[in-house]
Amino acid sequence: MKNRDSRAPKNSFGVICFFLMLSIITPFISGCSFFSSINTSSKRMIRDIRSPHKDIKKKVGITFFENKTSFLKQVDEQRFVNDLVENMKKSCPDEILVKPGDINYPEFLVKLPKNDSGWINTLKLANASRQLGFNAILTGAITDIIKKQEERGFWLFKDTYHYFETHISVEVYDTLTGAKLLDERFSHEMEVDEIDFEGSDTSANLMTSIIKEAYSDIASDMGEHVCNEIVLQPWQGYITFVDADKIIITSGKTTGIKSGNVFEVYDSSEIFNGSAGHQFFIPGLKIGEIKITEVLTDSAEAVKISGQNIRVGSFIRPK
Repeated sequence: MKNRDSRAPKNSFGVICFFLMLSIITPFISGCSFFSSINTSSKRMIRDIRSPHKDIKKKVGITFFENKTSFLKQVDEQRFVNDLVENMKKSCPDEILVKPGDINYPEFLVKLPKNDSGWINTLKLANASRQLGFNAILTGAITDIIKKQEERGFWLFKDTYHYFETHISVEVYDTLTGAKLLDERFSHEMEVDEIDFEGSDTSANLMTSIIKEAYSDIASDMGEHVCNEIVLQPWQGYITFVDADKIIITSGKTTGIKSGNVFEVYDSSEIFNGSAGHQFFIPGLKIGEIKITEVLTDSAEAVKISGQNIRVGSFIRPK
């Protein structure tokens, strides 16, 4: 079994050329590595600078990733989710990540609401998420593990390349509207020897190794992309109870809410009917302001400062 970049020339002439080429491109390889480090640091700096409402944490619900491959026994969906969460903790450490296996993991995340055609019912998903103070929902699927071979290289260096290609898709839904913040597919290649390639159908160890490497590589890239989308979104909370003298929101101490915080309240009652039966919330105009008076672990009480039409389902943002 070989890693992706482990191939070497097979004759003496090729070996000489290989080392000559290596001496020429080594500085460029180092430069690329340096650039990659700068690029990663820059992304983190941009997130820190541009993240709105940094004192308040966003709550992200993460579901199981569906296994759509034919490798039902070797593919461990929970392992990929764990890898992804660990990478997200590095890229966006200040956000609250709720994953399968956590205590009091929400039932609606175990089985996402779907419409008759099998698509996720975005309106029901957003409603259920708002009740528990989520800002975004992350879901996805391990879509395929494909066995491939092809001719690569040129002239004397042409060779048959045997490899496995793993594809994992991810979707991130915004609970304010129900729309997608991200819908992307990530891929990973792992090269193997011809002998391993031919016997892969019966080699459980090989498939385990392929899946482990693919998980690690994709989880790192995916975690970075997901955090870029989530962190730069403005935080919003939701009102779940309104009485004459009391208002309750679905965020509390865990999120970073403090007594005395003032929030602007916005209408969220309009619904847009999209194609294929999809429905989405339309963020509306500002309708008032509230002030937090008491903070619990995952909720808070507030009183109205101004406004006449504050109702259940309205969303709030820091003033």
